[in-house]
Amino acid sequence: MSHDDIGGAVLRGGPAVVVPTRRAPRIPGLDAARGLAILGMLAAHTLPGDGDAFYDGRSSILFATLAGVSLGLMSGGDHPAPLDRAPGSPRSRIRLSIAIRALLLIALGLSLWLLGTNIAIILDSYGFFFLVCIPLLFTNRWVLAALALLCALVGPIVVGALTAATSATGPLPVTPDNPVSVPLSWLDAYYPAPVWLAYVLAGLAIARFGVTRPAVQRIMIIGGTVVAALGYGVSAAIGDPVRAHTDTTMEAISSGGLAIAVIGVLVIGVGALTSRWGRTLVRPLVAAGSMPLTIYTAQVLVIALIAAAHPEPYDDAFEWTLFVCLAVGSLVFATAWSARFSQGPLEWLFARLTLRRPWRTPRSGPRAAQRGTTPTR
Repeated sequence: MSHDDIGGAVLRGGPAVVVPTRRAPRIPGLDAARGLAILGMLAAHTLPGDGDAFYDGRSSILFATLAGVSLGLMSGGDHPAPLDRAPGSPRSRIRLSIAIRALLLIALGLSLWLLGTNIAIILDSYGFFFLVCIPLLFTNRWVLAALALLCALVGPIVVGALTAATSATGPLPVTPDNPVSVPLSWLDAYYPAPVWLAYVLAGLAIARFGVTRPAVQRIMIIGGTVVAALGYGVSAAIGDPVRAHTDTTMEAISSGGLAIAVIGVLVIGVGALTSRWGRTLVRPLVAAGSMPLTIYTAQVLVIALIAAAHPEPYDDAFEWTLFVCLAVGSLVFATAWSARFSQGPLEWLFARLTLRRPWRTPRSGPRAAQRGTTPTR
């Protein structure tokens, strides 16, 4: 049994288990990586700059890679649920649970878009990635890695072709008021699936190889660092440095490699902390990463309220103050909440909606569904 990044635990196998009554230990390094991604995206949303700072693009790529890792853990990690074609089998229940979660993410993401902020909301794309990956959940890990590489190589070409075909001058123009523009945006807008699936599939492959295995962690750090260094280095040498959100092959390879290395470093580093002061130092980041959906949504809501009360433009001092206040507030809230509860508010809600009964499968006891349904420890 393993946790996902929205706080839910999903069965790994066993025909009579649906909603676990005891929560499996989280992986603190993964939570720290999610916390880092959330803070990086907050910086991209609030800090002054030209959109090409170190945290721009790379934070959301880290978030997408972690989404893939979460998908893998939700479906069993390096020991996925066994193949069983019978109705109500573990695999079918996992797929159904993830599909419901994906639709909820899409609904929440589209709702946040309606606030009209200048933030490129990632949650609806995140949900779409989940849906696309459902048929691939139990694919061989080497095939997943190969598909990730294929998306990095071919994805930019597909996105370019889609953009050209659906532009105002293309053969299939799609205007913003066309209902098709919403699903189309998941393919060729801020987080185009043909490219961004490279990160999600890479994360899924990592989970299948075993993200907690020391050998895998070392490969992630060394391999990710080498790939990132080569990608950034070659791009700079040919006079075309990698820029955020360009969705080129070089960005996918370079920033994807960096994300994998960061995950490896944090899983090893945070997991190795044994001293009380060390664990206390990283606790706020780990706490924020254990409830990314709550923290991300709250940050967008606060930014929307501030934008309504204090329309742009903002000066640099205001933007830095906003970032510091939101970052510190997020870390303090997450730390305080996690001291009492094991899940963030939205994580608990999503877990209840997606794991309670997908869908009325046998339970391990008459009161099994009544336990583990509140966010208290």
